Amino acid sequence: MNFKFWMTIALIPVLIQCTNNNTKVEQKFEPLDSIAFNQTLIDLGEKLFFDPRLSINNTVSCASCHHPDKAFTDGKKRSIGIHQRVGKRNAPSLWNVKNQDLMMWDGGVRSLEHQAIVPLQDTNEMGVSINDLFPKLAEIQYYDSLAKLLYDRSFDPFVLTRALSAFQRNIYQENSEYDEWKNKGVLKDSALHRGYSLFNEKLNCAQCHSGSNFTNNSMQNKGLYVEYEDLGRFNITLDSADIGKFKVPTLRNVGITAPYMHDGSFESLYEVIMHYEKGGKSNPNKSELIQPFVLTNQEREDLLYFLNALTDQRYVN
Repeated sequence: MNFKFWMTIALIPVLIQCTNNNTKVEQKFEPLDSIAFNQTLIDLGEKLFFDPRLSINNTVSCASCHHPDKAFTDGKKRSIGIHQRVGKRNAPSLWNVKNQDLMMWDGGVRSLEHQAIVPLQDTNEMGVSINDLFPKLAEIQYYDSLAKLLYDRSFDPFVLTRALSAFQRNIYQENSEYDEWKNKGVLKDSALHRGYSLFNEKLNCAQCHSGSNFTNNSMQNKGLYVEYEDLGRFNITLDSADIGKFKVPTLRNVGITAPYMHDGSFESLYEVIMHYEKGGKSNPNKSELIQPFVLTNQEREDLLYFLNALTDQRYVN
């Protein structure tokens, strides 16, 4: 598999001991803050992430909707789960997810540990009951042995959620053309510089897409619809002011994570730019930050260049 290409820490080998044809992991406990412990936990989370046995019919894994070669998205408007059921929303990228304080498009989950439970139980995604899942997974000796190695307990929801979250926090990289350009200093009169200036100054996109991860993790109504079928943040707060509000996504790797928006309604970055250029659609909750603007063809090309320059170098041919 090529999914490890972005990882910078070498895997620490797990000691295997075979007895009576049963494979188990040798009991060698590590301090919770040790590098060996952390990497072993990440390794366990990685195996779980790609394991379709986490779904009710052994057909869907976390990676089914979060492909490493697509910056941990799936290229679909809405993901396909068990029995070819269509998910509720577009699969967001997991790139640099460790920097997020709210999970899911509606921000309804506050930690990666809790987030892992949501797709497992969603009937359109993995559709499994937690009560049924863990007897099945605990019978896999590799998982149960590592649970005992790491936490001195049998494989259970605690171990699963910690391992998956550790793996996802390790999906972290800032190695794009933009990063190289920024670290080497500003090169004047280049498409990247012009696009970056437009993004930050003329258009003020950085007010929401800020920081090294290009998101402030806030909830915004982007004027996508006059009336929203998916009510977004309202489903969590029941506050009518939150109807149509969704999390501001990271722009890291945005050039390869189409389609865009919570429902995958835009197929290209050009469509996204044109949406904002028109000021979005009229909606009482639309962010005041979204106002119409005018770009020349050259400015639009420069802005697109900048956005594509946020793609990690390992994805660039």
